[in-house]
Amino acid sequence: MSERTIVTIAEGPVTRLGQLVLAGEVIDSEPIMSPALRVMDAYVLSVLIDGEGNYRDADGRAERITGGAHTLVPPRFPHTYHTDPGERWTELFAVFTGPIFDALPHLTGAGPRYPSPQPSVEALRTVLRAPPKTRRAAEHQLMALADWLVDVEDTTTEDVSMEIVDAMTRLADDLTASTDLAAIAAEAGLSYDTFRRRFAKQVGQTPAAFRNVRRLQAAATLLRLTDLTHREIARSLGFADEFHLSRRFRSQFGVSPRDYRRT
Repeated sequence: MSERTIVTIAEGPVTRLGQLVLAGEVIDSEPIMSPALRVMDAYVLSVLIDGEGNYRDADGRAERITGGAHTLVPPRFPHTYHTDPGERWTELFAVFTGPIFDALPHLTGAGPRYPSPQPSVEALRTVLRAPPKTRRAAEHQLMALADWLVDVEDTTTEDVSMEIVDAMTRLADDLTASTDLAAIAAEAGLSYDTFRRRFAKQVGQTPAAFRNVRRLQAAATLLRLTDLTHREIARSLGFADEFHLSRRFRSQFGVSPRDYRRT
């Protein structure tokens, strides 16, 4: 058995948009959580990546949660979620507060939900893993988190088949573009040409374009929140070099990475 591992991010500064109070990841371990109901003064987000456990709250909701569960709890609402004794899970979590999140109506409902397609876990890691060094960077981080949370709805995308929903989830997480698109088509039981046509018809973008937009969104987050060089960002996201990244970035956002970072 692996040792208990928790990666945490220090408390962020208070800004006019809110505050990232705490964020981190429990990796193949037992979370520190009492089975008694607790009350937090902030929003709580838990994304269960692997394993399973239990959720319970003051409204009497009690259910088993499994991989893919996005548990959201509003401020001052009694709740608990945890594994059974001896069980382990991998969980990405964040505790946050502020008016930017109060403006998202679906955050007022408490409990687990299973958004489909699932928002990219890797994109959330990208947002949370870099502690901002300035108040302005902290506000950009909060806006990036709020943007990610917009997709955490407990509804299935309308008019999109399940094989395409599953492919969207895979592609959104493939920020290095390391997965062959033909392999994703094969997993869906389709030839690549059929997969590409269905994906474009149902989603409005080709699979490659859908993935590239999310990679460029991750690049924008790294430009705002980190001091990584353009070359380092390009390498981390699977672009050939910083010039390749710059061309794609300008095409998507209308400005170069350098100018975007300066604004």
